Amino acid sequence: MLLLLACTGLLDVRQARAPEATEGGGGSGDTAADADTDADTDADIDTEPLILDYPDHRVGMFYLTWHAYAYDAVARLPSSAQLTVEDVIRGGDLQFSDLISDAGLYDAAFAFHWHQEPAIGFYSLYRPRDGEPTPAEPYGAEGYPDTASIAAAHASQLWNAGVDFVYVDLTNLQTNGDFADVLGVRPLEVLLEEWGALRRAGVPTPQVAAWLPLTDVGAAEPIFRAVLDAYDTATPDLILTHDGREVLFVVENASLPISAANRAEVEARGVLPVPMWGNLSEAELNAGRAGWMQPCTTGANFTPFVDPTTPCDQWYTTASPLGTVVSVSRSYQMGYASLPLQASGRRDGLTFQRQMATALAVQPDYLLVNAWNEHIAQPQANPYDASYGALRRSMGVTDAADGSADWLWVDMYGAEFNRDFEPTVEDGGAGYALLQSCLRVYQTGATSCTDGSEACCQLADPLVLVRSVRWAGGTLAGDHVPTLDASEADALAATGYWEEVCNPHYGPPGLCGGGTTGDGPFQLYTTAGSDRVALYRCYSGADHFISGDSACEGRTTERLLGYGSAVPTSAMPRPLTRCYVTDGPHLHWLDGACPAGSNGEAVLAYVR
Repeated sequence: MLLLLACTGLLDVRQARAPEATEGGGGSGDTAADADTDADTDADIDTEPLILDYPDHRVGMFYLTWHAYAYDAVARLPSSAQLTVEDVIRGGDLQFSDLISDAGLYDAAFAFHWHQEPAIGFYSLYRPRDGEPTPAEPYGAEGYPDTASIAAAHASQLWNAGVDFVYVDLTNLQTNGDFADVLGVRPLEVLLEEWGALRRAGVPTPQVAAWLPLTDVGAAEPIFRAVLDAYDTATPDLILTHDGREVLFVVENASLPISAANRAEVEARGVLPVPMWGNLSEAELNAGRAGWMQPCTTGANFTPFVDPTTPCDQWYTTASPLGTVVSVSRSYQMGYASLPLQASGRRDGLTFQRQMATALAVQPDYLLVNAWNEHIAQPQANPYDASYGALRRSMGVTDAADGSADWLWVDMYGAEFNRDFEPTVEDGGAGYALLQSCLRVYQTGATSCTDGSEACCQLADPLVLVRSVRWAGGTLAGDHVPTLDASEADALAATGYWEEVCNPHYGPPGLCGGGTTGDGPFQLYTTAGSDRVALYRCYSGADHFISGDSACEGRTTERLLGYGSAVPTSAMPRPLTRCYVTDGPHLHWLDGACPAGSNGEAVLAYVR
C-alpha cells in the first residue's frame, strides 16, 4: 500500500449457525478457540459451509497478499543473510543494499523489502493454479510455502482477536496480467479457497472484501473483473456483504479516479462499491468517502504527536455507503515514514490506544483497523537536494556508502513505523495482545476505556519532544538551548536574539519545517529502561550543553531531558552527537558528523 487468546464475549455476537454435515463431515460445534487444531485436520472435510452471524458494529482489518516476489527473493538467500530493514537500522555497517540488491535479487523482488520478520517466518499466499505454466509462478527450486497453514493461522488469530472481515489490498493494481495475478489476484483466490475450506470444516473465519482501483484503463483488462469472478466462486457467506450486497472497496483519489462505466459494471453485478482512501480531509470524508488511515489532528492539521491527555480526534465519515466508518492504526504517516517527525510511530501502543478512544466514543457502523500483515515496501527516490547530506536520508542512515543510502520509505520504516499487528520476531506479539484488548473493550459497547484490567486502557506517554533554540545569527555562533518547554522556546524566540531550529523538510503542528542543519528537534523516552541512557541539560556559565552525566561534568545540572537509546533501533535510530567549537559553545548534532568548525566529542545516545 503506497500513500504519499480467545476473545471472551465475542461469540455471543458472532455466532456460528450449525451446518448440516454431509457424509464423512465434521462437527458443527467448533468455536474460534478450536480453529488452530481444526485447520490442520478438518479443512478437507466436505460439509455444508459454516454460516456466521456478525455484530451490528463490524470490525475489518487491512490485509496484504503482495508477498510473493519478496518471499521468493529472501528464500533464495542463506538464513544468515535473510535480513530486514530493521536489521539495517540496528546493524553496524549494514546498508539497504545488503538486503537483496547486492545478491542480485532487487529486480526479482520487484524492489519489495521486508521491514520486519513475521513470527511464523517469511511467507507468501501465492501458489499456482492447477496446471498453470511455470512462467506465471515466481518461485524457483525453493517452491511455494505452505499456504494452507499460513491462511489457517491468520484466520484463527484474526477471528480470536475480534476481527470479522478483512479487506485485501490491491490498490496499486489497475490491470490484470502476470504481475498483478502473482501479486494480488491469485493470492486473493488462495485466501478464499483456504478460508472456504476451513468454513466447510466448521472453523470460523473472517469475511473477505477486496480494495482496488476502478480507473479507466482503456483497452486493457481491468483487474476488478478477475476479482469479481473470484467473488462469484467463493464459499457462501465468505464475501463481506452490506444490506444483502457484496462489498468492493474502491480507490478514489486524484491519481486513480473512479470510472463511471466501471462503477456501473460493478453495480450491475450486484456488488456495492465503497470509495475509500487515506489521509482524507474533512470535506472528502463528509462527501462520503471512507478513510482507511486517518492521522490524529491538532486543530485543522494532521499531527505526528500523540499523548495520553489530548484526544486524537482523527476525522471520520458518517455518510459512506456503509454508514459511519472510523479507521484506527498502529502507526500512521503524513509523508515519508523514514524521515523525522513525518509519522507517529507505534509509541509503545499509545497511537493505537488514542485512535481507539475515538472509535469507542463514536461506535461506528464499520471500524477499520490498519493493518495486519503488510511487512514489505519498495524504496522511494529521494527528492531532496544532495546538499542536505545525512538530513535527506532515512533516520539513522548517516554514511553514503552506496546509492541505497538515499532511499526513503513511505508506508513504513523498520518495526517502529510499521502499522502491522501480526506477531513478529521484533515485537514478540505485543501488538496482537493490544489489539485483542482494545477489541474486547470495543465489543462491550463501552464508549470510553475505563477497565483498568485491560491493557488498552492503561495509558502512558513513552516520548517527550526536545525543542532546540539557538543564538540567532549562525549555527555555531552561540549558545544552544535544548528545551522541553514550548513556552520557554517561544519566549526566547520572541526576544529576537534567539531562533528555533526547524525540523528538516517538514514542520508538524507546533514546529517549523525546512531546517537544513543537524541541531534541530528530537524525541526521547520519558522513562529509564534496558539499553537507555539518561540525558541532562547542563549549563557551563556561558553556554548550555547535553550530557549523560547527572552531575553535568562538574557544571550546573538544570534538568533531566529524558532517555535516549544506547543502541540504534527504528524507535530511536538517529545518532545524537555532542560537538564543541574551540573557544565557543557546545552543541548537539543529529544524523551525521559534527559540522565544519567544530569537533565531535561523542555519540551520546540514539534518539528519534
